[in-house]
Amino acid sequence: MWRRCALVLTTLCLTALGLTGVATAAESNGGVRILPLGASITDGFNVPGGYRIALWRTLANAGHLVDFVGSQSNGPADLPDHDHEGHPGWRIDQIDANVDAWVRGTAPRTVLIHVGTNDVVQNHDLPGAPARLGALVDHIRAAAPNADVFVSSLIPLGDPALNAKANTLNAAIPGVVQGKGARVHFVDMNSALTAADLADGVHPTRAGYDKMAARWATALAAVPGSAGDDGAPVTLPSGARSLRVTTPGFTDRYVRHQNSLGRTEHVDAGSSALLKSDATWRVVPGLAGGCHSLESRNFPGYYLRHQNSRVRISADDGTALTRADATWCGRSAPTGVRLSSWNIPGSYLRHINSELWLATPGGSNAWDTAANLVPDIAWSFDAPWSP
Repeated sequence: MWRRCALVLTTLCLTALGLTGVATAAESNGGVRILPLGASITDGFNVPGGYRIALWRTLANAGHLVDFVGSQSNGPADLPDHDHEGHPGWRIDQIDANVDAWVRGTAPRTVLIHVGTNDVVQNHDLPGAPARLGALVDHIRAAAPNADVFVSSLIPLGDPALNAKANTLNAAIPGVVQGKGARVHFVDMNSALTAADLADGVHPTRAGYDKMAARWATALAAVPGSAGDDGAPVTLPSGARSLRVTTPGFTDRYVRHQNSLGRTEHVDAGSSALLKSDATWRVVPGLAGGCHSLESRNFPGYYLRHQNSRVRISADDGTALTRADATWCGRSAPTGVRLSSWNIPGSYLRHINSELWLATPGGSNAWDTAANLVPDIAWSFDAPWSP
């Protein structure tokens, strides 16, 4: 098995030298910028996207908007953001030689580091590996002094001799991290996996990558702000309210229904009684059994819901689907409140081109990916235009 792994690593080195493919264009949804940094395990060798697949979903389900950043890009279609800085075959010193440009070019809020496996496999000056790792962290901190940097231990290796060397490096990593300040955090990744979670003695299976994602998510959750300061549950004000857009330049627009479809429109004291009534909603307990629903003022029994991503009003027909589609959960945002879908976690009520849509950050639709998504999913619950 190990001889086959050596052939795999030779291929990874060719990839690292740029001989087997190129990165695609960067993606962005305007969320909190997270830089996954490392070698083939960050890239996701054996499972393209690696731990980033489950980590994205975990963070989205927790109400966080994140933007993976980096010069590399890969992963499946169901991973909304493919960017990363994983370079197969690279050692700590090779990552360090480029990290200043990468960090300054992406301006991450958070950096996730899993690096050193290739130092072990290549038997590259292992006594000096902790010092090289410390220098790498120093250079990241200099380029992004306000970033939180998470440094993980190496996952297990299938070869017992190599695994012993990896454990020697792992034993030194907490001490490296401890001397780097309050914004540098140690993550015990080694205990999250066993050799049974490896596909080839080096790289995880999909289940192994998912275990890595869970450990990263736990570490981020323990450091407020590392995956965004917003996203905390919010109890919406009850009774009659009007939902105002908070996107700069559009703050005179409100959510209304027109011909059953949800839209935004300018409303002021001189607007018609019909428009004012269409732009007024009753905040009531959620039809799905939790959070909130928004009932039309002038069409009682009709609620704001999503259907095939488009947002409209529909009568409560008593079905579980309709009631779930018409239930929204408030999440805090820097400029107001986000309304997260009850039955599609990580998706939000969003305005675009005066229309209302259910947007999934980083998704493939026009209403998902536009650069101004973050401000467009924040709302203010104002006094009702039609009490």
